[in-house]
Amino acid sequence: MFIAVEGIDGSGKSTLARELAARLIDELGADRVVLTREPTELSPWGRRLRKSEREGRLPRDEEIAHFHKDRLFHLDEIIKPALALGKIVITDRYVDSTLAYQAHDLADAEALYRAMAPELIEPDLVLLLEIPIATALMRISEARAENTSFEREETLRRAAEIYASRRGTRYRRRDGGQAPQVVLEAALSAVQERLQAHN
Repeated sequence: MFIAVEGIDGSGKSTLARELAARLIDELGADRVVLTREPTELSPWGRRLRKSEREGRLPRDEEIAHFHKDRLFHLDEIIKPALALGKIVITDRYVDSTLAYQAHDLADAEALYRAMAPELIEPDLVLLLEIPIATALMRISEARAENTSFEREETLRRAAEIYASRRGTRYRRRDGGQAPQVVLEAALSAVQERLQAHN
C-alpha cells in the first residue's frame, strides 16, 4: 500500500506522516512499514532542492525538473522495491506537492500533472490536510525564526488553492487544525478502509 501525506507547510503533514508510521509499526512491525519523504536527501536533485529551501528557489523549469528527477529516483530506489516486498510506504509529499508549489494556477497544475503522470505510480491513498493560511503561518513562525522560500503567504495561498482542486477516489481530506491525535485517528480510519478494500 502506497500512502502520500500532503498539505501546505504548517498543516501538520510531517507530524502525521511520522505518527502514522509509528502507529502502523506498532501494529504490523518495523519490517512492514517504510517512512520516506520528498525531496529526498539521497539524490543530487533532492539535495539541491533542500538547499534551495534555505538559499532561494531555483528557476521554475529547473525546479520542476529537479523535483521530477528526484521523484523518479525515489520511486526506483525506495518506493517500488518496498511495495514489491508487500510493505506499506508512507511518503511525506509526493506529486501533488509539485503541482501545488510549482504550478502557476489550476490549468497549469493539470497540464503539469498530465506531463509527469506517465512515469509515476499513483498512491493508493492521499491524506490531504487542509488548514487556514493564517494558522499555517503562525505554526511556521513558532517553529523557526525565518520562513523558507516555500513558506511565503502568497505561495501558500496558491498551493492551498491547487490542493483544493485535486479530485479522485484516492483523496481523503482531513482538518489539519485539529489536535494531532484527532488527525492521526482520522487518518488511521482512512488507512484501515483502504487496507480492507485491498483484502
